[in-house]
Amino acid sequence: MPSARSVALALMTSSTALSGVVTPNDFGPTLERAREKGPQIFNAVHNAMRQFGSSLNHNGMSLFPAVIPEGVILYHGAATREVPDKPDWLAFEIEHAENFAHSWERGNGTADGERCPRPREAAIHIQLEKGDGPPRRPPVKVLPGYLHLYRAERALNVLYLDGTSAGKTSMGTLDTQDVLLTNSSQRIPWDDFGRADDLCSLAQKWNIDGFIRMEIGFEVIYCDFASGLTRLSATRRPDVEDPGNVNSSDIAFFEWARAVAQRYQGIGSSRVLLDYSSMLSAFFYPINLTNPDAERPELPRLLGASDKELEVMKQYAAESVAQSIRLREPVDWQGVTDMITSRYALRLPFIAQADSIGFLRDEVNHLLNTYIDYSEDDEGFSAAQQRCTDFYLHTVRARTPQDHLLYAAIHTTSAAICAALFGARKLVVEDSKADESATLSAAKGIISNLTETLGWSEWKECGGCQLDEICYIAMWPFGNDEDHYNPSCLHYSVILDRMGYWDIPGKTPGHRPPPPACADGQSCAGDDDSPSEEL
Repeated sequence: MPSARSVALALMTSSTALSGVVTPNDFGPTLERAREKGPQIFNAVHNAMRQFGSSLNHNGMSLFPAVIPEGVILYHGAATREVPDKPDWLAFEIEHAENFAHSWERGNGTADGERCPRPREAAIHIQLEKGDGPPRRPPVKVLPGYLHLYRAERALNVLYLDGTSAGKTSMGTLDTQDVLLTNSSQRIPWDDFGRADDLCSLAQKWNIDGFIRMEIGFEVIYCDFASGLTRLSATRRPDVEDPGNVNSSDIAFFEWARAVAQRYQGIGSSRVLLDYSSMLSAFFYPINLTNPDAERPELPRLLGASDKELEVMKQYAAESVAQSIRLREPVDWQGVTDMITSRYALRLPFIAQADSIGFLRDEVNHLLNTYIDYSEDDEGFSAAQQRCTDFYLHTVRARTPQDHLLYAAIHTTSAAICAALFGARKLVVEDSKADESATLSAAKGIISNLTETLGWSEWKECGGCQLDEICYIAMWPFGNDEDHYNPSCLHYSVILDRMGYWDIPGKTPGHRPPPPACADGQSCAGDDDSPSEEL
C-alpha cells in the first residue's frame, strides 16, 4: 500500500479539484474519519444493493455511481399504455411494478367519482388510512392498468442512493436526496414527483440517466424514457371481477414481499454494477451526523451538517460520478467485505455463547492458527495479529482516493476483529492458571462487544422458513417495530396488516398527510385528504 503521506496528498488533490471550493487546509474526506467510522463504512459497502441490510440500516449516508448493463429488463406499472414523457419509476421486480399497474375511481362509485390516471397501489394506501392516520376517504374502485417491460439498450449510468432511500419518512431516509443533493430540507416526504424532477435536473448536469432507490423493492427514478430504453410490451391487467385476477390481497402482497425477499442478499444476475471505487459517503467526512431524535441515536442524519460542508460533499459527488464514467475499473470492495463476513459472521456468535473454556479455546485456535507461525519468536503475537488484519486485503490495489478511504475503513474493521480474537486467545490459551469461570466470562464479553460494534445484518437473518412463510423485515411502508428489530418467519396471512415502524406522514399522529395527486401530480378534485403520492 502507498504511504500515509501519499494517500493524504491524493485525498487533498481530489478535494482541490472540486471547482476550487476546497483548499488543502479546508473541509474534505479524511483517512482519520474513515478509520473512526470503519464499521459504518464496512456495512454501507457490504449492504449495498441488498434489501435486508439496507432495510436494517435504512438511513443511508452513501452514494454509489453504478451501471445498469445493456439488456437488463425493467418493469413499469401504469394506468395507460403510453410511454412516460416525464421522469417516472422503473422496478427491478415484476410484482413491484404490478402493484402500480392500476388507476382508480374516488368518490361514491357513481358518475361523480374522480378517476386518477396516474399509477397507484391500492393496498398500501388503504393501510395508511387505518389507525390514527388522516381522515378516511370515500371508497376506492380499482381499475386495471398496464404492465410495461423495458430493456436497456445501452449501459445506463445511474447513481445508487443507499439505505431505504425511497421511504417517504421524516426519520432520515430521504436525507441524501433532500438535504444533500437537492437542497430541499423543508420538502415534505410525500413530494416524490418534485423530488424526482429536482434529481433529474441534477442528472442532466451530471450526465446520468437516473437514480436507484429502495423501498419494498429496488426502483429507478428514470429521467428520460426516450433515451436508453426500448419498450418490449405493455399488457393490460385483469379487471378486479375477472377470473384471472388475484383476488386475495394477502396472496398478492405475500408474492410481492417474497419476490423482494429474493433480493435480500443482492439484486441478482449482475443487473446493477456498483463502482465502489467512486463512492461518496458522509462517513468519510468530519461532520455532525447526530440524530436530533434522542430515542434513535443509531440512525445517522445530515441535519447537523453546515451548508458549506454539504456543498463540498455534493461537488465531491459530482466529481465521483464523472470519475466513474471515465475510469470504469472499480475494486470489488463488497467482495472483500463478503470474504470477511463469511469467515466470521457465524463463528463470532458461536464463540460468544460458548459454555466451556475448552470449547472457546478450540474455536479461537481454529480461527487464529492460520496467522500464527509457531516457529518464530513473536512476542505478544503482534506479527500474527497483523497477518490476520491484512489477510483479506492482499488482493486490493487502490487506485482512487475513495479506494484509500475504503481501505482505511475496512482495514480498521478487520483490525478490530483480530484484536478481539487475540485478546480472547490471551485469556483462554496463554493464562492457564486463571479462574476458569471468570476467564470464560471475560473472553465471551470481548467477543460480544465486538459483535455489537460490527452490527452485521447476518445476525438478524431468520434462517429457513416454511413455503407459506417469509423472513419478514420492516420494508417501507410495511412492518412494525418487531419486524425491524427482530425479523422472523411469518405466515403469508398476517404480514399485510403489520404496520407502525415507519414514521409515515399522514399515518403517524402529528404529521401532515401526503398531498393529493392525480394526473401529472395535480390534485384530484373532491379528494383533498387522500394519500396518493407515488411510492
